[in-house]
Amino acid sequence: MSDWPLEDDERSLETVLGPQLVVRLHGLLRAMRIYELTNQAIRDQLADLLSLIQRVMEGEVLVVAMGSCFYVNGVRIRAHPSQMALFENLSAELDQRRLSGVRLLDGIGAEELGAFLKLVAKHEGAKAAEKIAEAALAAGIQNACPITVEELQSLGLQNAVAQEPLDRADERGRARQTFQNAVHGARRALLATARTGKPALRRVKRLIQPVVDTMMRNEYSIVGLTALKDHDEYTYVHCVNVSILSVAMAHALGFPRMALANLGVAALLHDLGKLEIPADVLCKPSRLDEREWELIRRHPLRGLIMVSRMPGLPSTTLDMMRVCLQHHRMMDGSGYPKSARDERPSVLSRIVALADCFDAMTAHREYRSRPYTGYEALQIVLGSEHERFDPAVRWALMKSVGLYPAGSLLQTSSGYLVISLGINPDDLRRPHCRVLARRDGTIPPDSHPELWEPMPADENVVRVVPPDEFDGEVEQLLAA
Repeated sequence: MSDWPLEDDERSLETVLGPQLVVRLHGLLRAMRIYELTNQAIRDQLADLLSLIQRVMEGEVLVVAMGSCFYVNGVRIRAHPSQMALFENLSAELDQRRLSGVRLLDGIGAEELGAFLKLVAKHEGAKAAEKIAEAALAAGIQNACPITVEELQSLGLQNAVAQEPLDRADERGRARQTFQNAVHGARRALLATARTGKPALRRVKRLIQPVVDTMMRNEYSIVGLTALKDHDEYTYVHCVNVSILSVAMAHALGFPRMALANLGVAALLHDLGKLEIPADVLCKPSRLDEREWELIRRHPLRGLIMVSRMPGLPSTTLDMMRVCLQHHRMMDGSGYPKSARDERPSVLSRIVALADCFDAMTAHREYRSRPYTGYEALQIVLGSEHERFDPAVRWALMKSVGLYPAGSLLQTSSGYLVISLGINPDDLRRPHCRVLARRDGTIPPDSHPELWEPMPADENVVRVVPPDEFDGEVEQLLAA
């Protein structure tokens, strides 16, 4: 990116760089039907397009068509009258392939870009999108992917592109869809990794981007969904939860977009080494014996080895290696594996370590009568266990989940019983809530839930109610 101010940057993208990018993309797709990638004219055009991509890169370049209009990274591109026909032709090309656009990730090179666009040019028709995705995966293309018409809404991109204000109900619905997509995508990515022994990085990058988009819009409903623990596939949900919490904490700490995306990928893959541990050990309900504990303690090193099998050694790979190795090393020197030197974990590893610990504490375990609530886990992290975690990261966790994390049962100063649904970033003392019982004892019907978005200014929390005192299912209330 250039050093000019943001408003000038967006104006340049809108009127200069964006139109050039769309025109180059259109020209390449048409030329690739005739010429091979070895053609010098194609190579020159690829170099020009790649130069434009690098100038607008913010961790990714998202090119989306909506009708005859194009958006690049959420900015609507203004076509010169002489360019309108090209815009319309490119939109038609995408539409007949059931595509809404393409996503290009940081790190893409000319050869990978050319190979990807060649696949787009080659495949046509209603099933082209599926064929392009499959062919790209088979070709090892990691930094480019198609966005289908169906994915545009499920990824939450329509609203991001339109940049229109949305109410809390829209935010919650979009958060649920993003969370579900992430869990399903994590399952596919980890199963693919288990088969090949190499991280399915391309898939992981695709499913992390919507999570980062959510945080960049300062929407926090998705963080509240990490409190839902009643899942059949907890292994995959845990990885997604750790990724969401890590990205949320890093966002609170002021990380830029690209760093958030890289952290999200590393956090989702932090437990790669557990793929090599037998299921009967991972899921054993009773106490582990010494041999089984040794298998568990080795999983950070096994994860490091799996990541090291990836080609090249970019900074993102080094970040993943550190996170895999260090996410069980604590700031007070406890944890595993031990280091031969007095080496502190990396910043990313410290973030993932706390996200991993917080999510694990609030999960169902055979050896506990019930999991810790988010509020109880937060008190432990800030209290008796505080020396194990970086102070700044502890602060970021509180900023991300709030003083009363989602699922906390709260009694207010006027006698209401409410359940916290998520943070109010403007006042952590007054979260977004659902009323369970009014001050007069009446209960709002499930068909018409009474929501505080957020808790009114004249209300205060006077007590956090233990779940044992509540005759109801907290999980069902959060999932409603």
